[in-house]
Amino acid sequence: MTLHGGRNRSSLRRRTGEALTAMLTVALVFSFSGCSLTPDAGETSTSPTTSSADSGNAAIFTPSDGITLSQHTPLNKWTAFVSELTASLQNQHMKKSSITAKSFDNLDDQSQAVQDYVVSHIASSASSSGGSTTGADSSQTTDTDSAKNHTIIVAPVTDTTDSQRQYGDYFGSHITEKASASASGSSPSTTESPSGASSDTDSSSSSASPSTTSDNASTTRHEAIVRLRSALNLARNSGMHVVLLSSTFEGFTPDLYVPMASVAQMAQVQAKQLVSKLELDKTSKENPKQIEVLLPSGSSTTNTTDVDTFNKTAFSAIWEVLGPYFRSGAVESPSGLLDKNSSADSWKLLKFNASNEDSVKKELTARLGKQNKSASTRTRIDGILSMNDYVASEVTETLTSMGYTGSSADINPEISIAGIVDNITGKKDLKKSKAPDPSVAPSTDGDADSSGGSSSQDSSSSDSSSSQQSDDTGGLNSSAWPIVTGYGAYLDNIPNIVDGQQWMTALEDRKGIGSTLAKAVAQLNTSQQLNADDSIKTETSNGISAPTLQKELLTVSASNLKSVLIDTNYVTAADAGL
Repeated sequence: MTLHGGRNRSSLRRRTGEALTAMLTVALVFSFSGCSLTPDAGETSTSPTTSSADSGNAAIFTPSDGITLSQHTPLNKWTAFVSELTASLQNQHMKKSSITAKSFDNLDDQSQAVQDYVVSHIASSASSSGGSTTGADSSQTTDTDSAKNHTIIVAPVTDTTDSQRQYGDYFGSHITEKASASASGSSPSTTESPSGASSDTDSSSSSASPSTTSDNASTTRHEAIVRLRSALNLARNSGMHVVLLSSTFEGFTPDLYVPMASVAQMAQVQAKQLVSKLELDKTSKENPKQIEVLLPSGSSTTNTTDVDTFNKTAFSAIWEVLGPYFRSGAVESPSGLLDKNSSADSWKLLKFNASNEDSVKKELTARLGKQNKSASTRTRIDGILSMNDYVASEVTETLTSMGYTGSSADINPEISIAGIVDNITGKKDLKKSKAPDPSVAPSTDGDADSSGGSSSQDSSSSDSSSSQQSDDTGGLNSSAWPIVTGYGAYLDNIPNIVDGQQWMTALEDRKGIGSTLAKAVAQLNTSQQLNADDSIKTETSNGISAPTLQKELLTVSASNLKSVLIDTNYVTAADAGL
């Protein structure tokens, strides 16, 4: 059952809980040093009870499902993950009654709930073992054994921007505390950097005088971070196990960290798809591919520090893959924003306001030149890295309005839309073959409206597609549809994958993560070695070294949509528009 924490908890309850946390921490220090209190001689021994003899207990604390500004919604939501994890825990012989799951809208309520759970459990264990006649050592052992079959799983609630929510609910941060630059003695502020990104924050932002409301919110969040960290440290000190999902924060090392997806992963998987699909390794500088990279940001009111850190990290990962091709001349940018002299710092030229549909259309139109369906020539574009499915959906609509025709399937002439549909519905296997591509761009007599200089398209080799016929200028028609990439597997975008308007999307392996995490929890609760599978390795993330469970992202295109999404019950055939 999923519950939402209320926002109006009393300050008295918080102070009481924090006092109990402090008292229990002191008690644990004495207990583990052999100085625990000896029970009265006349009391009888009672063994601690657990609700599951096999795989122990699990308490799951996650954010509530995020709300996007539009109807576009990523496939992976927190509610779906908790459902998968709960089912997987039960498959590991954990009783349903041994699993607690709660979700929250803010970190303040979440931290209070975690603190309450930890304090309540420790107090209950101490009460049940308090009557032992065998002395303090036996009582300490009993309490510890009871705690060892408990695992707390926490995905800290983070403050995300509208543009960050376009990547789905599993977007994580590294939450840090930053001392205030003011000498007024105000409470420290907190900052959050995208998961997988360095937590470099703009120090100038802290020198500004925030409003009373903003200052109070910062103070509340700081207190929540301290409370959550204290509660989780108390849990570990008592013998419980702690798993962090998506986010990390300073001052705490979990038993297991599960980064659902990193910014670098989200960006790089799309860049690699462009390299593979466009066969950039075989592309010559005489006929370079034309690629645009879109870095969506929020509106002018968005916290630009967080968004800029996100985009800087994303482009660094993209440039690691595409940079060599730009430098060799095998890839160009029609807009001229990227060239052989560009670097990882060029991300600043590519970011744009993507807070609404019109802003995406405006940006792409500016990059490719103002065109419409009646225009005789169009700017050649071979690939567009859109970063997420929200932007990708607007890109495909804009391309259609500009007169681009065909689909991503045309780039490999052996793949037809009918063949894709037959494959998805299970009628036949999909067979692909290499798309031919001239090593030298055909000359044109006309002057296309493009700063990229070339009006040819690598996929324009099949006589069966009208979008690939020679145009009036004597060259190949530049209106052929490009490769469009995205991220998030938006349910309403799945039909665009099927019909080839969007070449690929990607998403977190929700089912794989849930299954492996459940095995890991069972191992933790039964004091076994943490080796659920080879996806768990000790790694350092944001300065914290801990066993880390990380799965590869699921990459989805029309050719594997059936096996990756439909056969695994992520979506139905009806969701795919079939």
